[in-house]
Amino acid sequence: MHDVETVMRNLIEISDVTLVDGWRGWVAVRAAGKDQFSKAGWEKLLAKPGKLLEGAQQTLKIEGLNTVTVKYLDIGGRGVKAVIKQRQSGAGVRGIFRSMGAAHAIRNFIAAVKIRQYGLPVAVPLAAVYHKRFLFCDQSIYISEYIEGTNLYEFLRNMQARGEERYWIMRELSSRMAEIFAELHKNNLWHRDAKATNFVVNQDGDGEYCVTITDVDGIKQYFSSSEDRQMQGLWQLAASVMELPGITRTDYLRAFEIYCDEVRIPEEQRRDIFRRLAQKAQAKYRLKQAKQGR
Repeated sequence: MHDVETVMRNLIEISDVTLVDGWRGWVAVRAAGKDQFSKAGWEKLLAKPGKLLEGAQQTLKIEGLNTVTVKYLDIGGRGVKAVIKQRQSGAGVRGIFRSMGAAHAIRNFIAAVKIRQYGLPVAVPLAAVYHKRFLFCDQSIYISEYIEGTNLYEFLRNMQARGEERYWIMRELSSRMAEIFAELHKNNLWHRDAKATNFVVNQDGDGEYCVTITDVDGIKQYFSSSEDRQMQGLWQLAASVMELPGITRTDYLRAFEIYCDEVRIPEEQRRDIFRRLAQKAQAKYRLKQAKQGR
């Protein structure tokens, strides 16, 4: 249970919007208890959702029909640097199946709001709109705040030049990541896509390192207490950085021990669990190498 201050700090106040040509969705009119946006400002910005990606400052990813960009948005006179994820259902049986469920952007928006209410560090959700053709959703757009910093994979890859400072940074990052996975566990959530590129590292005003979840696609709720789902994030993260030099078994073990302390796993069980997680991480890493032809 989180205190009232934490819940209020992470509160997202939303409003529904109905736009032109079958577009509709939700927008944040108060984000994280500080940024206020007018509904009219959102409706003006989203008047032509299909053209929202035009003038983007940076393209982060293009994968099939899906595009992720960074753009400065003017929401009723309030300037915001945001990440815009446009997703199209596509053709074929798979595309039809995807279009029948809730819009992908709406699922991400709901997930991010819930995760913030649990006190977890996640990019603030700003808007989610989708287009329906008859009963099918053929396109959706999710907008979240842009987090300044470096994704965890790049941060770790560039950290080898830090020398003696590296040890203390790794201790801090191990603690942050273990706390994130433990908090997900406590709220019956699991991360099925916990690769290092889905987290951003930066420093706060006191110089302490912070880690923020920037992609909530893989965060789901589970209803059984299976070890595989509860701890999938741990071994998937390990697999995603296994190719980087300088990350030692001690680094993995440290994060695992902190996680175990947080969720109260008995010490006599930890050795066997760690061995199983290590085997899964290694298997996933080898599969990745095989697919890349290494």
